Amino acid sequence: MEPPSVKAIPPSTITRLTEFDVIVVGAGHAGIEAALASARLGLRTACVTLRLDRIGHLPCNCSIGGPAKGHIAREVDALGGQMAVTTDYALTHIRRVGTGKGPAVQTVRAHVCKTLYPEMMRAVLTAEPNLTVIEGMVETVLVAAGRVTGIRATVDDEVRELSCRSVVLTTGTFLNGLCHEGQKKTVAARMGDQASVGISPFLLDIGVRLRRFKTGTTPRIRLSTIDFNLTPPLESELDAGPVSFLHDRTYPRYNLLPCWQTRTNSTTHALIQENLHQSAMYSGQIEGVGPRYCPSIEDKIVRFADKDSHPIFLEQEEWHTESVYVQGVSTSLPADVQIALLQTIPGLANMEMLRPGYAVEYDMADPLQLTRHLMSRQLDGLFLAGQLNGTSGYEEAAGQGIVAGINAGQWAREEEPVDFPRDNSFIGVMIDDLVTKGVEDPYRMLTARAEHRLLLRHDNADQRLTPVARAIGLCGEDRWRRFSEKSEAIELGRFALDSTFLMPVHNEILTANGTAEVPGKLSLFDLLKRPEMNLERALDLAGKCGLSIELSPESQVREQLELAGSYDGYIQKQQKLAEQSKRLEEVRIPVGFDFMAMTSLSYESKEKMSRIRPATVGQASRIPGVRPSDIALLIGHIRYSRKSHATV
Repeated sequence: MEPPSVKAIPPSTITRLTEFDVIVVGAGHAGIEAALASARLGLRTACVTLRLDRIGHLPCNCSIGGPAKGHIAREVDALGGQMAVTTDYALTHIRRVGTGKGPAVQTVRAHVCKTLYPEMMRAVLTAEPNLTVIEGMVETVLVAAGRVTGIRATVDDEVRELSCRSVVLTTGTFLNGLCHEGQKKTVAARMGDQASVGISPFLLDIGVRLRRFKTGTTPRIRLSTIDFNLTPPLESELDAGPVSFLHDRTYPRYNLLPCWQTRTNSTTHALIQENLHQSAMYSGQIEGVGPRYCPSIEDKIVRFADKDSHPIFLEQEEWHTESVYVQGVSTSLPADVQIALLQTIPGLANMEMLRPGYAVEYDMADPLQLTRHLMSRQLDGLFLAGQLNGTSGYEEAAGQGIVAGINAGQWAREEEPVDFPRDNSFIGVMIDDLVTKGVEDPYRMLTARAEHRLLLRHDNADQRLTPVARAIGLCGEDRWRRFSEKSEAIELGRFALDSTFLMPVHNEILTANGTAEVPGKLSLFDLLKRPEMNLERALDLAGKCGLSIELSPESQVREQLELAGSYDGYIQKQQKLAEQSKRLEEVRIPVGFDFMAMTSLSYESKEKMSRIRPATVGQASRIPGVRPSDIALLIGHIRYSRKSHATV
């Protein structure tokens, strides 16, 4: 499969078009997926971004994937998104993660080249037929009669108004962004990018609740100044497989790179403790709430004072530059302190710092004011996605972006929105968490957040979501052909395993090969449930017993068959639980339902339901503080109301 060609992009793309169906503000990971989804659905789409050369920029680390994040990247791909496709071409390093745990947790983590990945994303966006990419600063969103009508933007020093039916805001850390490095403050969204100051007042005016969140990045150091004798390598795993379902393998331009391990120590911790007063975070300069699951090095030392050390990974950001990302040392300490603390770490005694780490705080919008389709409750046609909604991470942003792009397109053409329930995707879990529970700190997707995670595996994202993409028009012929062939091979393989039987006559062969006798007829599929068994061993035993069975040689097909057999009981149990949950999801709460009028509900439940406005009883049951008895009363009230209306 040929990669998109990377062409020179002019400094500014000017269009005299003024009418669009959907306008996406921002071209980070959320904006890319939103804009492409809308355009690929056939809608006239504009993507307005401050700088064309920052499309798909990777301001923090260079990784795509990892625990839970890899699942989301695969789901975006299964829906027809771009992140995984570009990752397979811009790849510099890849490893499987979670291999010591069950299949629900296992996925891949890739590193991409920090120049090639954005170049390829720019090429994809500018080549998309229904997409116009515009370099400019969006000043505000235009509104009439309670609906979005367009945006006002400055493009090449000219103020212009562009009309549309829906707008997707994917502004990341740009809203009133403020960078911190020790006592030094810079008004910026991130290093080298100006902040946006016009959209926050607009959001406040329409009633959106804004809060300040904080994120950070790490220092970059020079590759040639690292002592690799003291930093054990983690080599790339060449057989980890592609990230995209469109590919049979990855397509890196050069040999894959390793990354390297090291650790902090007591000297590092003591130095940080001595300089906490200089940290922007601990000196009181930063108002924003930082991420719980990716804390700064200062936060780690304070919160985990009992730890003797913390792991650090050194990740080369590009093939042909010396920039190395120090994973695990996010910080807002002054540059001189950063140098001193890095030099206490094994392998970095003589390192040269290319760029200090820094923290950035920014405005985020309360996601409790969004519908499950990511449309604002304050304004019809306004969709929000990515870090603006209080999440952290490229993958979380991409997952929200593709959902917002799909539903902004559906809104623009007056069609029903597309739901992503908790039992069909990690994307659905994330969005439900955001709009039902809200966020107190930057949200990071974790496999533990998904109660049905054995059904939401890395390997079966296409089986769950590609039919959805096909139904709405986001799945091209090549993807559908590959999906259909794989699905047919899985179905035929399952039939073959279910209809091939071991009998007591084979017991002597079975015991000789280290597995228990069968008391009666046992299918090869059921044989897979034995803890010592895997697919290859089962097929080998079948051959020794004189049984003939043919399965697809494709590794992805065999993986699905093996997991289906090995975890059949657990999968069936989760499917039953998912069906029970689905019954509550099917009980819709009427639009405009007056929760406060229900005298039998506790005041806390009435207040929370009135604020969050759950669309279904299932969503209402997940609101923190809502009691099971309240849900039973709610169901009864809805059913009584329906009977009363039917009688009338």
